[in-house]
Amino acid sequence: MPDVAQPADRTGMKKDFTIYFSSTDKRAVRDGILFPLTAVDAVYGAGPISHVTTNLLERLGYLVPNAFGGRMISPQVSELFSAALGIFKKAEQTEPGDYPYVGEVESPTGTHTVYISPNRTSGKHTLYLPGDC
Repeated sequence: MPDVAQPADRTGMKKDFTIYFSSTDKRAVRDGILFPLTAVDAVYGAGPISHVTTNLLERLGYLVPNAFGGRMISPQVSELFSAALGIFKKAEQTEPGDYPYVGEVESPTGTHTVYISPNRTSGKHTLYLPGDC
């Protein structure tokens, strides 16, 4: 008689996870997953990178406590955006369209690998950490 597969015992499995799904960039901003660069300065609207994940901002030390018990964007975030733009421009010259573009940035919490990929808006891209998307 052939062996019969038994269902796995899953009673001890930890089910502590969160799934995020946003159908548009606008909804992802509203859900707190993406942060628009134009919220820092309107001049970023002209650039190729339009969004950054809030996880990246938090992990790299750019979300800092404010006086009201919430968080705010650190003024140093412009250095992150400049470094990301450098990664983007270099990749566009050496490997155009071979996404994700990968590079390293210095931040208040150290050196981190970041990714840049197209988002839902034509010609615009999102900056994120490996594992964010």
